[in-house]
Amino acid sequence: MSMPLDDDQIEIIQEFATESRDMIEQLEPAIIELGQNSDSDTINAIFRLFHSMKGSAGFLEFDHMTRVAHAAENLLDMIRNDEIELAGNHVTLLCAACDFAKEALDMIESDYNDDAMVAPADDISEQLHQAMTLAKGGGEPQAEAVEETTPAEPEPPAAQPAAEPDSLQMEITDEMRQSFVQEGNELLQNTEQGLLAWGENPDDTDSVGDIFRNIHSFKGNCGFFGFSQIEKLSHQMENILDRVKSGSSLAVDDPANRLLASLDVLQQAVNNISDGKDDTVENLDQHLSDLQAIIAPRLGDFLVEEGVENESVSRAAQTQKKPVGEILVEQGTASTQQVDQALKKQQDTIKKSKAAAKPAARTKTPAKRQDIRVELGKLDSLINLIGELVIAENMLIHNPDLKGLELENFNKAGQHLSKLVRELQEMAMTIRMIPVSGLFRRMIRLVHDISVKAGKKVELELIGEETEIDKTVIETITDPLVHLLRNSLDHGLETPDERLAAGKKEKGTIILAARHEEGEVWVTIEDNGRGLNQEKILEKAISKGLIEGDGSDMTDKQINNLIFAPGFSTAAAITDISGRGVGMDVVKKNLEKIKGKIDVHSTPGQGSKITLRIPLTLAIIDGMIVRVGTSTCIVPTLSMLEAYRPEMDQITITPDGDELAQVRDNFLPIVRLHDILGKKPDSRDLADGILIVLEAQETRFCLFIDEILGQQQTVIKGLSDFIGNVPGVSGCTILGDGDVCLILDVGTLIESAESKKIKFEKTKDNI
Repeated sequence: MSMPLDDDQIEIIQEFATESRDMIEQLEPAIIELGQNSDSDTINAIFRLFHSMKGSAGFLEFDHMTRVAHAAENLLDMIRNDEIELAGNHVTLLCAACDFAKEALDMIESDYNDDAMVAPADDISEQLHQAMTLAKGGGEPQAEAVEETTPAEPEPPAAQPAAEPDSLQMEITDEMRQSFVQEGNELLQNTEQGLLAWGENPDDTDSVGDIFRNIHSFKGNCGFFGFSQIEKLSHQMENILDRVKSGSSLAVDDPANRLLASLDVLQQAVNNISDGKDDTVENLDQHLSDLQAIIAPRLGDFLVEEGVENESVSRAAQTQKKPVGEILVEQGTASTQQVDQALKKQQDTIKKSKAAAKPAARTKTPAKRQDIRVELGKLDSLINLIGELVIAENMLIHNPDLKGLELENFNKAGQHLSKLVRELQEMAMTIRMIPVSGLFRRMIRLVHDISVKAGKKVELELIGEETEIDKTVIETITDPLVHLLRNSLDHGLETPDERLAAGKKEKGTIILAARHEEGEVWVTIEDNGRGLNQEKILEKAISKGLIEGDGSDMTDKQINNLIFAPGFSTAAAITDISGRGVGMDVVKKNLEKIKGKIDVHSTPGQGSKITLRIPLTLAIIDGMIVRVGTSTCIVPTLSMLEAYRPEMDQITITPDGDELAQVRDNFLPIVRLHDILGKKPDSRDLADGILIVLEAQETRFCLFIDEILGQQQTVIKGLSDFIGNVPGVSGCTILGDGDVCLILDVGTLIESAESKKIKFEKTKDNI
């Protein structure tokens, strides 16, 4: 890779980096599981992941990454073959190999090589080899085996345990399966084009190298996913191509056509996998036999029949710079007569194979699914354009020039346009949605490392991994999740001794869950630890001047929210896990970027539960246009429960002057929107206006407005940095007449109202 790279080579390297990171995401949870449950299926799964990574890195000549993966593979091979026993430091070393791979990938993405990783590679490789040596009782470490000394020979059975594929498939997500299908289709299509070109020009053996690389990559992917049957078939095709590359003869005149027939079998298997089926290949043995018939018999086999020692033939083949027969004659280990007789037998056998061989029939089966990878920036541009389209549609349909006109055909066309625009924006949003499983599984390694450092025993449960969320949101909440988990492990969970003394199991539990709720995605982090110490929180807050007085008038929610203050920490000492008071502040700031909310619930002695409430979409919402005086605002319809014009006998005023509205059997506080916005309403008399019942974070209240103007789909535009964050406002939009309209944030409206001494009560089960 020292020569300048063209665009195709750069794209291949970028694809390699992306796929390798996906492998590492699968590796780390499996390695952690290995430390808890060292069954053969888990070991085999990890072995294949390292093997696949090694093969891909070796193909691209990333030597340092290759040898680290190979050393890890050797260690796992010795463990699975019962040559050594699994030890605790083996798990640590394998995790360190993953860390090295991450650093190497960063280097590869920036420099397109891993040359600068020589020292870390030496270090981790030496540690892995020492682990093998010590585990074997101080003997010499196992020699690195040559994977394919003879290309035509099939892989040994030990490399493909019979029980492995089913167990490995259990680890495969739908997203991974479709990624395999997507790349498999691309590799098979490239192979097909290469074989067709080779078939038209059999003397052009240079193109065979490209065909070989495609099939080699496909075989490696099959091994990684545990698709053993198509791995065997593609491996046999690889053997044939390797012999062609090395200049060996074949037993048939049309190898390209015969390989194309096997390619169709592989394509059908990939289509089956795309449909959720397994990789079963009908008549696999017959297909393998047909491919074996393409390979010309080796001269060495016939020399052995003529009495030449097998060892001499093997040695001559390994150092072969001229025909094997000539080498043996020069060495005096075979006579000219023996070589001539062996050559005659070889040619006779080839003629018989060609006469018996039947042309293979092709049954072309097109790929059922086609996928492409798109740069995220292009999707962002698409979402923005659709947002502008929604605004343009509103300006067209709600144009003031059309007010009062009876335009039946125009209205029909407008409704159809609105339907298409809505479907378009929903489709565009789903393109960006990905499951949270990748993010959640990255946390397994984090929890393992921190629990080891802190000397605590913990079990991490993952729930709702299939929940989909916007890709940019996942990137935004990654840091908050890391800080929250670190906080739960360091502050929340007790040590094993403390848990036993408190009558708990010595192993604590952390539950990381995701689900759709109220038009949002809720991500919760729950532990069964000691819970928040509110007395300690208040003491720290008073000492830092964060609150006035002794905090006796503060609610539990207000006290719990103090942990998000900048620089706030109750840790007695700073450790490498936590203690500087920056983590929870980062959590709040990152969530504010995406208009998210955070709720904290804690029970002393039982644990804590922190919920991240994240908007499902960040671009377009359904809203109700309301008016206060001369100002219009938009209220998200997801937060609205009902709207009505109150009677005065339904209004109650408390001794503190707070207004309450009776909604059936409940009394809900009233928030006057004109007070929040500082506007003059049509009337201050509640009976002359409208009350909208809103709900946010299990809290309900009534919003007093003058009039409801209508409903429309709304594009959220952020406020200018010059304006900054405005309490109770999430953004703005443009109405049909071109006016700018504020979009209300119901959650922060509550906080704004609370600052005006309006009391809210939880009404989770009311109404």
